[in-house]
Amino acid sequence: MMRNQPASRLRQWILDMKIQKKLLVSFLILNLIPLAVIGTLTYQKSRSLIQEKTNAYTTDLLTEVSKNIEFKMKEVKRVYYSLFTNKEIRDALKKANLGFQSQLEYLDEINKIKLLLDGAIIDSEDIQDISLYALNKDVFPSGNVLKSNDLDIHDWDVLKENEGNLVWMNTNPEQLTITARSSMFDVGNLKKIGYFELHLKEDALYSVFAQTKLNNEGEMYIINQNGRIISHSNKSLINTTPDYPYISRVLHGPEQDHTSEKMDGINYIITYHAIGNTDWKIVSVIPDAKYSQTSIELKNWMFVIFIICIVVALFLAYFVSNSISKPIRQLSAMMKDVEKDRFDIQFNYNSRNEIGVMSRNFNRMIDRIHHLINTVYQEELLKQQSQLKYLMFQINPHFLFNTLETINWLARMKNVPEVGKLSKALGDLMREGIKGKEYIPLDKELDNVNKYVYIQQYRYGDKITISIDIDTMALPLLVPRFILQPLVENAIIHGMEMKIDQGLIDIRGFFEDDLFIITISDNGNGIEAARLAQIRENLQVTVDNSGMGIGLINVHQRVQLHYGKRFGLQIDSVVGQGTVITLTLPHKVEKRSADSTMK
Repeated sequence: MMRNQPASRLRQWILDMKIQKKLLVSFLILNLIPLAVIGTLTYQKSRSLIQEKTNAYTTDLLTEVSKNIEFKMKEVKRVYYSLFTNKEIRDALKKANLGFQSQLEYLDEINKIKLLLDGAIIDSEDIQDISLYALNKDVFPSGNVLKSNDLDIHDWDVLKENEGNLVWMNTNPEQLTITARSSMFDVGNLKKIGYFELHLKEDALYSVFAQTKLNNEGEMYIINQNGRIISHSNKSLINTTPDYPYISRVLHGPEQDHTSEKMDGINYIITYHAIGNTDWKIVSVIPDAKYSQTSIELKNWMFVIFIICIVVALFLAYFVSNSISKPIRQLSAMMKDVEKDRFDIQFNYNSRNEIGVMSRNFNRMIDRIHHLINTVYQEELLKQQSQLKYLMFQINPHFLFNTLETINWLARMKNVPEVGKLSKALGDLMREGIKGKEYIPLDKELDNVNKYVYIQQYRYGDKITISIDIDTMALPLLVPRFILQPLVENAIIHGMEMKIDQGLIDIRGFFEDDLFIITISDNGNGIEAARLAQIRENLQVTVDNSGMGIGLINVHQRVQLHYGKRFGLQIDSVVGQGTVITLTLPHKVEKRSADSTMK
């Protein structure tokens, strides 16, 4: 139970949250979370692509630098092969190995070879000098270089493993030259006849990568297989073995690759590429910040875009949530007004969405409530008017009854029985009218009708005849008192009074489905169409103010008051033929409360 309390509180907090706030939060979550995820993934992918492209660019640039350096190496090799195949040089070396006859002959050969060597390097600014050594240690230098013939053969041992190939040695840090050596052979018998030595300017290599972007943003250098620096912008590092932690990976790695290393708290990207026909590798070391500058700019732009998206999302979220919650708030405020009995309001929201449907239903509900309140009010007013009439009718009833009884006895004493019967019938009707019972059996209501017709027959004589045909099953049913007498009275007064011929009133009652229907028809003069329409219209109002059809309206309203709008009167009439009044009641006519409630 304790574990569920936080979840229950959170759920209740969400349920209690206002709709606009809930929509605002939901809209932001549904927009910002995907936006943040997509932005993060996009940034990471973009950074990865930038890194890959940068690495590819660096590798391509190093490949180009490597090719340019390799081209210079091939130029040196070309010079070597041109001298290797020169007959005069081979003859001079062979003479030196056999020994010169005189010093003069040696100097003469030196001058001839010097011209050949100078001619070989005259087109190349990269070559410092060239020297040839005979096996007897005689030296043939180029230019004005003075060479000692004290040759240490041990420095040339590496040539034994690379006979016929150029071997690049370490860079001389003092002269800033790189030495290339090889053996010289007699073309005819391939016997070794001497040695070749060339000094290449270190600047010839450095100039290839000195102006590259990579060198400007970091550092580039050439390193041999022993880890010694061949060429570097910092000349003091030439021919040294740096103790960089990544050197081992560069020396033992593939021909080209890239790696990363953190040195002195700074991340570096190391890219390297092997130089063809050598055991060298060119190395580029650039701070990661240089690589990631584009990524940082991309991140900053994405952050700005993210902020803009947040602002736009907030605006859209507020706009959408307000467009939904505002009419709901207005509807809620109107409901509070309804609680204060204000029914003269309308919620105007022209839309076909759910809120528009709610607004129309709300307006219909208000109209319905207003109508029902007015109906109930007018029905209560009608009840009060009826009760007032009853009270007025009950004024001094004993005086009226005593008077009618006196008339009855006088009629008997004077031997005028008709007057006595008439006064008794009238007294019975008046007594029934002032009783407090709201409902009476249908047979009692028919008895009242007969007494009323009996009284009227003294006025009209045999001119009026009444016929009653009621289903006997309906006689015990309870109906509101005096609902038939006013209808018969209306038929006599408005239908028979001006009629010359015999008048007939026919009362019929029968069951039909869940209804009990009573029809009162006459063969009187009928009702003109205009007046009939007006009477029908008056039946639809709750308080009569026309002076026409008061009895009909009273019966119609009382029936609807007791049983509902489905029941009541329907009037049909044809001028010259008569009128039919149809009274519709429920199949089971019952009281709402007690039958004998006194009003």
